[in-house]
Amino acid sequence: MIEKLAEMVGVTPQAFMIGVGVLVVLFIIIYIKITLDEKKGVNSQEKQDIRKIISNLVPDGEQYTAAYAHSKEVYGTARMRREVYHYYAVGFKPEQPDHLWVVPIGVERGKIVYTEPIKASSENLVYVGGGVHELQLHFPGGKKNLYLISVDGSNTKLGKECQVNIQQKEEAEAFRKFAEAFQECVNRECGVDKKGRALKKS
Repeated sequence: MIEKLAEMVGVTPQAFMIGVGVLVVLFIIIYIKITLDEKKGVNSQEKQDIRKIISNLVPDGEQYTAAYAHSKEVYGTARMRREVYHYYAVGFKPEQPDHLWVVPIGVERGKIVYTEPIKASSENLVYVGGGVHELQLHFPGGKKNLYLISVDGSNTKLGKECQVNIQQKEEAEAFRKFAEAFQECVNRECGVDKKGRALKKS
């Protein structure tokens, strides 16, 4: 069996077994790292920083649920591909789905930095696309003013893709429920559906 597999990939049985051993060790190391990062993220400094950003920058911020959000945009072709990552602190009230606070953030030398908060509502949005797993906030101005918002329950450090350890399962579940109501509320007030098409008058 091993000889056949080694022959299929064009190596000796010994080299094949060494390769398998290396992969197993790498898997164990990655698994241990993710497990440790998940434990760190339950009450990590990064999670506390997200809470502080919403509490300090948003009016009556302490009354909002705070969560870490992110998005990834892919440009180019299969040969020349470029990935751009965006990170946010978001503040929302499940009982008030007419608005969402979004604070663009970044990580510099291990510390979270932020810019001005944006209140997203029917007053400044064209429409809200996507779904509960990724909200698409369409502001006037086309794609350059598009915010993609995803809130995951588990976030562990994985380089540029994720630079924080934040566990937020309760917040993520609350956001999914909020996202559906928010999308429906904003689009109804804007008179459009979730693809930005005008609603037919009855």
